[in-house]
Amino acid sequence: MVQFGQNFDKPLSTRRILIVSMYHLHASRMKRDGWIKERSGVWILRFRYEWESWDEDPRVLVEKGRLEFCGVPLLKTRKRMRRSSAVMLWRNLLSTGWEQVNPQWE
Repeated sequence: MVQFGQNFDKPLSTRRILIVSMYHLHASRMKRDGWIKERSGVWILRFRYEWESWDEDPRVLVEKGRLEFCGVPLLKTRKRMRRSSAVMLWRNLLSTGWEQVNPQWE
């Protein structure tokens, strides 16, 4: 693993590549969308990071929807909330019987 402060004897272009590579490695390890489904199997919540706000005031978009018989999602609501509130909502729903599922729509 490369530590900060190393490789400063290398040319600037090499250091830039190193920084970009470290950024992409970090981004690939970050969590993606979270999906949970109510026990009855009707409603699905999608938790998505709102990247535009992430540096200053982390926000999450929470979309509520269900899959129609034809497989098309019907989105009912979209809420924007602070990351801490979204984490609390996620944990509360899981503790009341909601289940984590794979992505349900694009």
